[in-house]
Amino acid sequence: MVSNAIGYAGCALLLALAYTDLQARRLPNPLVAAFGALYVAHAWLGAVSYSAFAQHVVAALVVFVCGAALYVADRIGGGDVKLASALAFWIGPHGAVPALVFVSITGSVVAVAGLIADRLAPAAAPLPLIGSTLRLVSARRGVPYGVALAACGVIALLPRSFVIG
Repeated sequence: MVSNAIGYAGCALLLALAYTDLQARRLPNPLVAAFGALYVAHAWLGAVSYSAFAQHVVAALVVFVCGAALYVADRIGGGDVKLASALAFWIGPHGAVPALVFVSITGSVVAVAGLIADRLAPAAAPLPLIGSTLRLVSARRGVPYGVALAACGVIALLPRSFVIG
């Protein structure tokens, strides 16, 4: 039960990060750090072995190094690199490929939604609520990839009984 509570807390942080990314295209370091730190508590309370924990650390480091290379090439934001690394810390090496596929597909959906929002924005300008909603996902402001990362994390962290039924 405590492990589920930690997972729910992680989900709450991910939802806050997704909202912040939509609003400001930023992923605050304290929230990302808190999300990563929750895995340490989860692992400790769940009696994760040292070798399994080390595998999760290596997965996070590999994602960080790859993400840092993409950041240097100006292909991804620094906050996205940090959140992807924290997510890899939670998911570990065995869930990395399915997570990468899910994040890629979800990120593409977010990007297409941003392009559609940009096309609809001129027509929605007189409607403040719709216009401000379209502004949240606008691709002109950059793709909020933290939303895709957060969606993947929420699915990974929720207890299977909650997701499957």
